[in-house]
Amino acid sequence: MRKIRWFLALSLSSAICIVSAQNSEIDSLRKALANHAELDTLRIDILNELSFAHYSIDPNEGIRYSQQAIDLATQLNDLTRLARAFNNKSANHWAKGEDSLAFAMGERALEIHQETGNMLGAAKALNNLALNYYNISDFRKALEYHDKALIIFEELDHTLGIAHSYSNAGVVHLSLSDYPRALENFLNAARHVQDSDQALRANIALNIGLVYKNMKQYEKARQYTNEALGLYTALGMKQGEANAFGNLGTISSEQGFSREALECFDKSLQLNTSIGNKRRIAGDLVNIAVVYHHLGDYTSALRHFRESLELYEQSNDRENTCFTLVKLAELHLEMTSGTELKNAYISSLSQIFNYLKRAKQLAEETRSIRRQQMVWDVMSRAYERQGQHAKALDAYKMSIALRDSIFNSENDKEIARQQILFEYEKKEALLVAAHEKDIAVAHAELQRQKTIDSALIAGTVLLILAAGAGYFLNKKKKDAERQKREAEFQALIAETKMKALRAQMNPHFIFNSLNAISNFIGSNQLDSAEDYLVRFSKVIRMILENSDCTEISLSDDLKILEQYIQLERTRLRDRFSYEIIVDESIDPENTFVPPLILQPIVENSIWHGVSQLKAGGKILIHIREDSGNLICEIDDNGPGRHKGKIQTKEHKSMGIDIARSRLEILNEQKLAGADIVLTDKPEGLRVTVTLPLLQNTHHEHD
Repeated sequence: MRKIRWFLALSLSSAICIVSAQNSEIDSLRKALANHAELDTLRIDILNELSFAHYSIDPNEGIRYSQQAIDLATQLNDLTRLARAFNNKSANHWAKGEDSLAFAMGERALEIHQETGNMLGAAKALNNLALNYYNISDFRKALEYHDKALIIFEELDHTLGIAHSYSNAGVVHLSLSDYPRALENFLNAARHVQDSDQALRANIALNIGLVYKNMKQYEKARQYTNEALGLYTALGMKQGEANAFGNLGTISSEQGFSREALECFDKSLQLNTSIGNKRRIAGDLVNIAVVYHHLGDYTSALRHFRESLELYEQSNDRENTCFTLVKLAELHLEMTSGTELKNAYISSLSQIFNYLKRAKQLAEETRSIRRQQMVWDVMSRAYERQGQHAKALDAYKMSIALRDSIFNSENDKEIARQQILFEYEKKEALLVAAHEKDIAVAHAELQRQKTIDSALIAGTVLLILAAGAGYFLNKKKKDAERQKREAEFQALIAETKMKALRAQMNPHFIFNSLNAISNFIGSNQLDSAEDYLVRFSKVIRMILENSDCTEISLSDDLKILEQYIQLERTRLRDRFSYEIIVDESIDPENTFVPPLILQPIVENSIWHGVSQLKAGGKILIHIREDSGNLICEIDDNGPGRHKGKIQTKEHKSMGIDIARSRLEILNEQKLAGADIVLTDKPEGLRVTVTLPLLQNTHHEHD
């Protein structure tokens, strides 16, 4: 059963994402246009918003509004609004399946954005052009353009654009039967989607449903698809409703519920016909044909297949043209089964091989493993019918090999790992919240203890003046209570420190390390994989061995840190170098620090600093003494906080904020002046960590 595909073209202004899904807002825009007759930039803005608002509801109207915007923007020489108008027109042509016109409008929009230096507009234009490449099954180009758009969105920290890029790239990988990467992209999109963007949330739910459908986990597929349908219906998005009904029909058909499938496909066909999208009309027709084929109604199946083939060829949709050709060949095989009309039989076999030859060429051009597998499967049966058993066997072997490459255990494991990571991050967020709550409770308890102690002193003075005997009895009781409270407070502090320490083992580091090992194995670099695994296990062991220590030697801490940096440097293919300098006045063996206090800061320098550079990254760690303190400076030459991607809330709290919280507790216990200071440089960032200089002592155990 074919895959129903769903893409969402990006909005051209962030304010109209919800507008595009609500008819009441469209009515408001129409009234605003009617009340504003002046030919100015405001009228262009209204036309542009109306154009995009119609792309998923009535693209013909969208094209009409965008052309009016183009004419007025040209008249006023407003290049920014002109580019938006071309981009909107491209989106509406895309919604109608008119690829050549969509390409022309999209390229013009990109050209204007690049000329005017509008990077956000250029990213959106790139993303829309990627959708057009996808429609003509040029998946390599589609991924290339999505990646270019994603880079710009990340540089601009444009959350909505990042979510759309991940979602769209996931659909491309889905068409290539790369289910782990597809699910990875959809989950990344889900991490960035805003609660208010219900349209994108619906798209992601629909796409995740497709992954589960293709993995034949039908209950999950139906669950996600119904969720998407409910959202599309509430938003009034006819194209989304059509896609959801199509996917539900596909699920029902694969489960053997033919009549239910036909009902869903008919609903989808009605919606797509009202929109006028040839490609999706063809998709509904081919799905209906498949069901009729399954029911044995060959006449109806043949009619629907031929109608869909004509529409797919008009739309230049190579992947689905391939699918339809294969299904036609399969249908003819069954229609000629047992025939006694020799001439007609020979003619039919010739037609079957013509279909398969064209399908095989298209499958190879689009690099679709699933389509190639289908071609070889039907080819095997055709050769067998022709009596060429050797060729039939070879074709069958090829079909099985391709099928196994799609459904193999490694894909299942990778999908499970992606789901586990997504769930772990949600639990990690809860852990961070609990950690921060513990810190607040600890500080509140410390203040309460000071207040109680002050009150006790005042009360004790009064008791001494009143009666000596009463004083001694009361003092004994209060001392016992205070000792108990102090013990409880120390336990709370210890528990908080342990949570912070455990949080240093960032799941992203572990996950990426495992992926690096997997990549080495996959590329047959077994020696590299073994070396990386040994070093990774050493880092984990060193972290665990020191997890019960409040202090470890500076020498041991730097050993762990250096092992971690080397792992990340290997994973990033030596895109950065590092240097650790310890002044001669410091004895690392007899100087003690809180364990892993520098690791999250160095991690931040790697992830948000030097990893953003293609090459030439450098991290310098300088440790020196100043006025009885241990000064640790971490310098990187990355893009810095302002030029680079802004840290996410989760990463920030798990990195520098946790280190700062630990130092606050250290200050309470040691009466020290520990601190963390961030200094922006012309190129990069410097983080200065000030610690109390602890020397010639043995480390303690909790």
